[in-house]
Amino acid sequence: MSERSYKKTNIEPFYVGSANASFSADASLQATAVLEDVVVINRITNSVVHTIQGDGSDVTTLRISPDGTKLAIVYLSQQLKLFDIEKGEFYKSYKLSATAYMSACDKTSSLFAFGLTDGSVVVWDIEGSFITHNFKGHGSTISALSFYGDFNSKNWKIASGDIMGTMKIWDLVKRKCVFTSKEHNAAVRGVNFDKSGELFVSGGRDNLLMLYNAKNWKEIKSIPLESSVESTGFIEIEGNTYLYTGGENCVLYIWDFKSESLFAKTKAPLETTEELSISEVVPLYEDAEKLLLVLSDQSILDIDFSIDFSENTTIIPVSRIMAGNHGTIADLKYVGPNKDLIALATNSPALRIVDLYNTPFDMDLYEGHTDLLNMLDVSVDGKWLATASKDNTARLWKYDDDTEKFICYAVFEGHAASVTAVGLPQTPIDTYPKFLITASEDLTIKKWSIPKSQSETPAVVKVSDYTRKAHDKMIHAINISPNNDFIATASHDKTAKIWDLQNGETLHILRGHKRAVYDISFCHYDRLIVTASGDQTARVWNLEDASCVRSFEGSSNAVQRVAFLSKNQYIIGAGADGLIKIWEVSTGECVNTLDNHDNRIWALGIKDNGDEFISADADAAITIWQDNTSEANAEKELARKVEIEKDQELRNCIAHGNWVEAFMLALDLNHPMRLYNVLKECIAQNKDSDSTIGSLELEELIGTLEDDKILLLFKRIRDWNTNARFFEVSQKVIRVILDQCDLEKLYQIKGIMQYIDAIIPYSERHYNRFDGLIEQSYILDYVSRKMDDLSA
Repeated sequence: MSERSYKKTNIEPFYVGSANASFSADASLQATAVLEDVVVINRITNSVVHTIQGDGSDVTTLRISPDGTKLAIVYLSQQLKLFDIEKGEFYKSYKLSATAYMSACDKTSSLFAFGLTDGSVVVWDIEGSFITHNFKGHGSTISALSFYGDFNSKNWKIASGDIMGTMKIWDLVKRKCVFTSKEHNAAVRGVNFDKSGELFVSGGRDNLLMLYNAKNWKEIKSIPLESSVESTGFIEIEGNTYLYTGGENCVLYIWDFKSESLFAKTKAPLETTEELSISEVVPLYEDAEKLLLVLSDQSILDIDFSIDFSENTTIIPVSRIMAGNHGTIADLKYVGPNKDLIALATNSPALRIVDLYNTPFDMDLYEGHTDLLNMLDVSVDGKWLATASKDNTARLWKYDDDTEKFICYAVFEGHAASVTAVGLPQTPIDTYPKFLITASEDLTIKKWSIPKSQSETPAVVKVSDYTRKAHDKMIHAINISPNNDFIATASHDKTAKIWDLQNGETLHILRGHKRAVYDISFCHYDRLIVTASGDQTARVWNLEDASCVRSFEGSSNAVQRVAFLSKNQYIIGAGADGLIKIWEVSTGECVNTLDNHDNRIWALGIKDNGDEFISADADAAITIWQDNTSEANAEKELARKVEIEKDQELRNCIAHGNWVEAFMLALDLNHPMRLYNVLKECIAQNKDSDSTIGSLELEELIGTLEDDKILLLFKRIRDWNTNARFFEVSQKVIRVILDQCDLEKLYQIKGIMQYIDAIIPYSERHYNRFDGLIEQSYILDYVSRKMDDLSA
């Protein structure tokens, strides 16, 4: 049995939960919450700067100062924590009177503000780390918050809105409320000042915008909208000031408030079962005002304003999409001409394409399906991609070499229920793939001829070459043989079937699994096929007679995905227990278990021969695995060689009485008994009679050991001290440590107390045993003297 070794690269979600996202003024840094943890990302380098562990309760709001140096985090436990981004550490903690779901920071990075559920607004001095204001007046939870302030003036204000529709303006200099409005009859979700501080706007879930003169607080106008507002504010475009709004229909609108007309907007998403909305519009004030959109699915969109606005109602493009998380990943495939892109089928109708190697947080979205994706398949060259969806259709996507994007080539309509699996030809494609195989919840499989499309719009295919009733229950997977002769299907009816691809006739039925068969895959180098089942096994079958060649066990839950690796030498299986098993085909033995997922693994993508593969679980955590068996074996061989050399050196040191070097070598080699023998021999030879362990030089060395070495030594002492044969050496070493080491420093070593707590009971037992022996020796002396008296 030859063990396999893999190195892993993790791509974790960086945004999960209902807390807001926050950005520095130049958009180089962003902070987002993953439930109770916070992730700070450098958006320019696509790298994680900090992962900040939480306090056990979810983050409710967070805020980066515009200069990107400080981060405020509020938890559900009402705890406010201040984090220094440059130093990478917390520097202040404070308990708020209630939980805060809203936060803000002024443009000068001087003040944070928090809107609490008890209706109060707390203002925090960033430099001094103390509360400067605590405004009370709202009768309900604060749902909107915004600053206006300038170092060169006394015009410092904060605007707040609550869930009952009340909006207030607070003067930070006068420390009082200067304006209250109750014009809204639903939650106020947007409050903002323009750049000059002369205009103010509020928007809410009552579909209403209120525009005010911020000098005298006179209402300028009321603007009714067709959708509710989750965020609103001002933006300057080509020297003119406009209003922006974002909300329930997931469209950013730019309004000319003077004429009450629409100036520009982003493209409306395709109408699907997924109801997306804009949860926040974030203005950035570095050079010119720019906007980022935060969507309800935790996607972050950069809006590109470098366009010509001369056209009426201009469509504003999106220049970048970041995926906070991909939700549940149902399937994934390597795609693109170099197989360096990953296609994802997630709990979203849009096809997602990501480059995990260069821009792991970004994605391209391809709309077309109107319901969730179930399964993917890709051509051998990576340029053709098929998607199966719950909208009862399958789509074929083509990679465009000029734009380096995928475009929809054809749509296949005809199934009466959700399309659950799809398959493309597995031979090289000259111009375009000639057929497509689909399976559906209507329990049929269909073979479709793919048309040679010349138009820019995708071809719609409604008639299949044949339709076959395939199984009695849902079909989970389709796989096509390497020579395009056979189709394999896996079903919830506990069987798998082999079909003739040309005429759709059943050739073999693979029976033997005791539960649903979730996946099936042909071997590319032999007439074998492998299946994965809910009965916790994978099985290899012979295509000649449909016999089971071998069964692979070891999973503690259902095997969800399975495939051949390394030219049929191994089988890989991904399970509902979050584990990945590598089995050797010839022996059936498990040669490795890869554990890096906390949830069920739905998706497994194999690259080429299996030197690399990707797994993804229900928590949207993605792991890239790369085979490094050769490197690992070389490292093991080198380590073994070094250990042999050090072992020989240790023997030489003991032979020559070089106790200091012998002690350090035994400690480094992690040989407990070798270390014990070094100390025992040193005590026996007693080179320095004044020394507890026979060597003053060794005592001095022990006093200078690093913390990790001291910790390891205490571990050895604990083990020796449990045995009456070895305890004497351990007690002598303890005496040396107490004499030579700084006890205050010793106590502060992390993890040392667990060893000390384990040493004390055995030490007391050894003391009591010796005390009893001494007491018995006195009795022996007494008896001896009495016997002498009798004999006299």
